[in-house]
Amino acid sequence: VRRSMEEEEWIESPDGWGKDGDGKRRNGGDDEEDAMVDLFADNDPRDCFEFRVRRHRKERDGAAAVTTKTIRLTGFKLDSGETAKSTGVTLWQAAPRLASFIMVPERASEMIAGRKVLELGAGLGLCGIVAHHLGAERVVLTDGDTNSLREMRRNVESNPRDDDGETVAKRDSICCRQLLWGSSLNDHPFKKEFGTFDTILAADVIYTEESIKLLFNTVSMLMKPDGQFVLSWLTRWNNVPTDLVLGGAEAKNMCWTQPEEGIYIMRREQM
Repeated sequence: VRRSMEEEEWIESPDGWGKDGDGKRRNGGDDEEDAMVDLFADNDPRDCFEFRVRRHRKERDGAAAVTTKTIRLTGFKLDSGETAKSTGVTLWQAAPRLASFIMVPERASEMIAGRKVLELGAGLGLCGIVAHHLGAERVVLTDGDTNSLREMRRNVESNPRDDDGETVAKRDSICCRQLLWGSSLNDHPFKKEFGTFDTILAADVIYTEESIKLLFNTVSMLMKPDGQFVLSWLTRWNNVPTDLVLGGAEAKNMCWTQPEEGIYIMRREQM
């Protein structure tokens, strides 16, 4: 997939999320036990994930039609060493939950079809790929982590939309970019290239309290004045309080609704 901006090598947690600063496991695991190998275990760290996209549309004669396509993603198993360093290289439960949420016909029409869509912390790219198949005008999938971007680009290449010709990478309707939160985006090459977006998607991207301000700064700078931010937040890492996350939205003058458990829709309050 074409890259138009220079990227830096960046790994989310080089020493692994599950370790203290001295490299010991937080669960107090015994080194000897950790070294034991189950000879009958599947030691392949890679994994594949499937998700079926249903697109509702009207034919020329006005009749309703439903088309389906199976999205196949590749990445790593949840308990692999790769996932400990780069959380985006596996599929977390919030991603298929968000993909299913935007696939509902009324939501697909309101949030996705014919719109510019950005996915933050896209990981393997499921939600952005689904938005592409639901008829988004343009989709930009982003992540900061180098390993996640590598897997994401493979998945975008291997899941072209039916009207894409040879491969999805040959069109400008979907692309992958590195985006590190906290950057000054007003003069950033990313904003100069893509501008602002109608809909911003994110699934299980909040891991620490420190990340909340960075997330909402990024959303605020890249969302259109009448845009919407759809957050799927199911995995509660480090016991980050819900009030703190919603407070981050309010600090950017955003109001929110929660149509489903773990799904939040945030929009700017109209003056």
